[in-house]
Amino acid sequence: MTERELKLLMDANAIKRIQLHYAVMSQGYMVVADGNLLETAKRETREFTTLDAAAKFLFKIGVADFAVKLKVHLN
Repeated sequence: MTERELKLLMDANAIKRIQLHYAVMSQGYMVVADGNLLETAKRETREFTTLDAAAKFLFKIGVADFAVKLKVHLN
């Protein structure tokens, strides 16, 4: 989902959970909203270099509550 789509869903109160996942391969953070990755306009995964940058982005678009997952188990 793009930033625009995320904002529309947030305005409609359709988002239940937002998480920041640490991406080991890129050593950055990804925004995951209800299981969907935040993407750029070119449909590439949007990545943030630091946790602070990702948190500032979420605050800018109106997100006050989110979780951080530093390790994801793949079973």
